[in-house]
Amino acid sequence: MQYRPNVRDSFFGRIIMPFSSASFSALLVALFLVGQKESDAFTCSSSLLSSSSLSAASRQSTSSRLMGTFYNDFEGYNDELDNDDDDDDDDEEEEDEYLLVDDRNWRTFRKNLSLQEAGDRIPSTVSKENEEILESQSKELYSEYKQGIWAHETSTPEVGGLIVRLPLELELFRNYQHSLTGKRFRETLADNIHDTESWYHEAQNLIAEGMTEIAELAGDDGQIDATSLPDHLAELLNLYLDNQEAWQEVSLVLERDTDVGTATSLVLNRPMAFQLTENLARLVLHGEFSVVTPTANGRKPDLHKFMAAFGSECAVYIGGPDDQGKAAEIIHGIKTLPGAREIAPGTGIYRGGLTAAVDGVLRGLYQPLDFRFFVGKHIYDDNILDLSVILGKFQPVACSRALALKQCISLPKPLWHEVLEWAGGNLAQISELELSKRDDLKFKIVDEDDDDDFEGIVDELDELGRFDDDDDEDEDDDYYTK
Repeated sequence: MQYRPNVRDSFFGRIIMPFSSASFSALLVALFLVGQKESDAFTCSSSLLSSSSLSAASRQSTSSRLMGTFYNDFEGYNDELDNDDDDDDDDEEEEDEYLLVDDRNWRTFRKNLSLQEAGDRIPSTVSKENEEILESQSKELYSEYKQGIWAHETSTPEVGGLIVRLPLELELFRNYQHSLTGKRFRETLADNIHDTESWYHEAQNLIAEGMTEIAELAGDDGQIDATSLPDHLAELLNLYLDNQEAWQEVSLVLERDTDVGTATSLVLNRPMAFQLTENLARLVLHGEFSVVTPTANGRKPDLHKFMAAFGSECAVYIGGPDDQGKAAEIIHGIKTLPGAREIAPGTGIYRGGLTAAVDGVLRGLYQPLDFRFFVGKHIYDDNILDLSVILGKFQPVACSRALALKQCISLPKPLWHEVLEWAGGNLAQISELELSKRDDLKFKIVDEDDDDDFEGIVDELDELGRFDDDDDEDEDDDYYTK
């Protein structure tokens, strides 16, 4: 099969990529094929790689080997010791020292533990302006927020928790074992690894110098052929572009199956529109092909009723690049909504119940902003999400449901910063450093297509390839994606 390079535009110029962004995850897995378990770093190559070059079986095998590298080292480790890391008979006498916690109460137990450890370091607020907006949208969530919001890091993603896309500076700092760039960066730090501000600025300089060097390699036509770059620059370019594609995303983990290595998440801070047109309503309700399917109770959602309930006010988000042609996912915090189900015990976060939501809004039982609609999602296979955490791309965060359910509508402080500041510690410091890079924190959707908005729908719908058909400039072209 003839290989076609992926040409992408950036502010550095036109770049010819050796593989598509869709196969980038496959590349990450493939890098582990050429490494050894005992190595300080894996050696990577700039050889061309297409998404078809890795079979599902090889990706699964590689992921399993990777998981073993991190976790299986402790299996059967010195069974004669009481303080080893495995679970065997020598630990029985210590079992009484541990608390037995029901799964449903595990989140509460861990929350209380994290609050005790944080002590006086817990802020009373991270943004008064954000709180005022939340109060105007949902009295219930505002009350929960004021009673005590909480967030803390976790080692692995969990359903009902968040995953936060980390800045490239932190990704390089964490991924020094499996990245050429990360390893070289760590070697330059010497004794500065405990000074966050110092190594963060060092990483900034490394990235800027590397990207400048790449830009200088552009040809007369302004294009950069990534296949001709040295290994370390090719890796840096791929890391940079991958990071930009999900810049400061905050996602809710909707599903996760550790047995088969799959997961699903919804991006919380990528607003699409706050009002419905009939075309957008049809997309949200029925999906791209408008195939009307019955709901759980056998009733078919009615487009006109849906427009009557949510037409003037509806929070629609781009949940991710996958399944964008399917009907939107509805997320809310209403336990008693018929047809809804909790995404995980004890989270207080629910999905489904669209028909009852429409009826409830029309009857005045609920407000339109009690619900969030997500077009698309992130779908992870072959333990890719867990692998991305290990590689320093994501930080899993457990949090109170108010932080996950609140709307992201023109927040004065972006949700990404809000989550990191509530999590505290090193993440709060990273948030402060990121804010210092951007004094004027406004985000504008860049219109790179030939057309403009359709019926006032925000231009991000162009990513779905079905809207934005008129030739007029719309005031809705500019949206804050916070």
